[in-house]
Amino acid sequence: MKSLKSLWQRADRRLWVLSILIGFVVTWLVNIVPFINKVERFAVFYLLLYGAFAIWTGFTLQNRRRCWQAFVFPVSFLLAAHLFGSKYSLYFAPAYLAVAYLAWSMVRANRNK
Repeated sequence: MKSLKSLWQRADRRLWVLSILIGFVVTWLVNIVPFINKVERFAVFYLLLYGAFAIWTGFTLQNRRRCWQAFVFPVSFLLAAHLFGSKYSLYFAPAYLAVAYLAWSMVRANRNK
């Protein structure tokens, strides 16, 4: 219990809240709103918005030694996509994790030069 409490104190709460809001709530809204078609959902939300958020996640975690918090957004997106989205959207969760990790590792590599 003590380690869980210290883990929560070290966690970036802003990142957690935004990751859950964008990953779950926005994905849920995008999939239930009738005036957003599949092409707009794919291009605007899945590629642009979520891709940019994954990059921002990597940059936000640049001062962290370990990037385990990068899992919060892809997991919340995966849960929402599984419950409300199309089957093809499930494949984006590992891509968002890879993009966040890539951004995190590139920033850390440039900082260590």
